[in-house]
Amino acid sequence: MKAIKQAIRTKRPNGTHQAIVCVVCDRVIIGEEKVCNISTERLEENRHRISVVAYEEFYRKPLHPLLVEQYSVEGLDRLLLSPRAYREGDNFECCQSCNSSMQTSKAKKKGSKPPKYAIANGFAIGHFPSVIQIPGEAERRRIVPII
Repeated sequence: MKAIKQAIRTKRPNGTHQAIVCVVCDRVIIGEEKVCNISTERLEENRHRISVVAYEEFYRKPLHPLLVEQYSVEGLDRLLLSPRAYREGDNFECCQSCNSSMQTSKAKKKGSKPPKYAIANGFAIGHFPSVIQIPGEAERRRIVPII
């Protein structure tokens, strides 16, 4: 019965199945955990908490451009969001924890932190690129083989 419930939860309008992933924290929402919807408007209200700029100001170092690219979502430039999250129009799927942390009342507070497990809260891990660029001759001379 649990398998049937999960299969129904992950079925999309086009008939395919896709994992339920939170747009804010990039975690897979499994089991009976509540799935919420968050609008692009509410994500924009929280820009000061979940943007690349906020991340770089807090950690005092630039975020690698590859990570910025890996955590970008069309139409929401420079916000650290999961491209794996399901989107329908202007709404994304979101876990209950991130949804409650992104409420308008919390978004308006100055200096408020991102949600606990948000990508912008230090969880910009990324994934290996499909193509790894080989460094030029000068860089190759600086690489020390590990034996």
